[in-house]
Amino acid sequence: MKICIIGAGASGRSASGRIRRLDDEAQIDIFSTQNEIGYAPCEPPFVLKGIVRWDDIFYPGKFFEDREIDIHLNTEVTDILRQEKRIIAGDRSYPYDKLLLCTGTVPTVPPIPGLNGKNEFTISTNIADGRAVDNIIPKYSSAAVIGAGAIGVEITLALIARGYHKVFLLDMMESILPAGLDKDMASRVEQVMQDKGIKLILSAVITGIENGSGMKSITLPDRKLEADLVFLTTGARPNVEIAAKAGIDIGETGGILVNRYLQTSDPDIYAAGDCLENWDMITKSKTRRLMVTTASKTGAIAGENLVKGNSIPYEGTIMNFVIEIFGNQIGAAGFTERLAREKEMDVVATTVSGPIFRPHLGNKVLHYKLIADRRTKTLVGAQVISDETIRGTINELSLAMAEKVPLHRLAMLESPYSPGVGRDPIEDGVRKLMHKLR
Repeated sequence: MKICIIGAGASGRSASGRIRRLDDEAQIDIFSTQNEIGYAPCEPPFVLKGIVRWDDIFYPGKFFEDREIDIHLNTEVTDILRQEKRIIAGDRSYPYDKLLLCTGTVPTVPPIPGLNGKNEFTISTNIADGRAVDNIIPKYSSAAVIGAGAIGVEITLALIARGYHKVFLLDMMESILPAGLDKDMASRVEQVMQDKGIKLILSAVITGIENGSGMKSITLPDRKLEADLVFLTTGARPNVEIAAKAGIDIGETGGILVNRYLQTSDPDIYAAGDCLENWDMITKSKTRRLMVTTASKTGAIAGENLVKGNSIPYEGTIMNFVIEIFGNQIGAAGFTERLAREKEMDVVATTVSGPIFRPHLGNKVLHYKLIADRRTKTLVGAQVISDETIRGTINELSLAMAEKVPLHRLAMLESPYSPGVGRDPIEDGVRKLMHKLR
């Protein structure tokens, strides 16, 4: 079988490994416009912070060689000839039996008057972009980061770690991490960030950027902010140009339309990762999901399905994430209360803070926000903040939402406890929710 994969990001790499495990004779060709392949697109901010080196985040050099996977770097696929089952890449033609689209995203730049490309940076999964930022950071000491989602927060933390004395973090929304946190939870972290010297400007209306005397001047209705650099971390859109050009159906959210087996409108072409139109597991409504974990998962599923003939359905995303900010671990799954209400869901929400340890063993506290559907009496959203590890908690809450576990069952589940490990106060929050639903 001849398999071509367009894109060498997380989904393409995951798919290639799964394909090779299932078929040791398949001819696998991966095409990338980049000149080097990083390991995980979420790791460059840790290089920028100085925690790891660029050499630490590359895919093991022999990964593809050992699996006899052909990598075509600096190679753009310009055409998909579906009737002939060939792609055109560079000046060559490559036949395929199955084709996998892992084309990722393209950063979106807001239409701010005055942007001129000088000392302005977008952040993508391309290692070259990260290297460019790494080279420019030591030359300056102040920056404005526009966009307070996860990438914007990570870049802000990296700049602080590199000794920047002035960093503005702006967003048009009223709180940071708006896709995962409601304002009441985000405020707990925002105060910590401000205490560390980050200048948060939320509900920001940027009317323009002026360029003069070597500085960038960001104009707001009531003031101007001076900074050496501007980082535009305002999101990304699915990269679907090659798919659309080939006549493959595009979904309502702008991603490539796929069925539950990640098969496109062409049965011999699959899609995975950030370029596809995803759907949430709670309401089954269409969404975008731009996370490396989802990309890797969908890549593996698409790889298996194109080899074995649609054997594993993809169930959708529960929209979870975790991030660490100045020693605080922040995680979320499902909908925020704001988004649930925008979707006209009848929800109730509660917050709870509880000690992890008994008083004489420590003073650590876990903060929860839980959101439940009044009709089904199940969780549809959760947000957690703690200075302890919360990944396991997020996984448990994600599973509860995916399986639509009733609240009364969650309240009755046994929760392990040890003085040295502590307890999880989630049961307190679940019982508060049940009381509100009566």
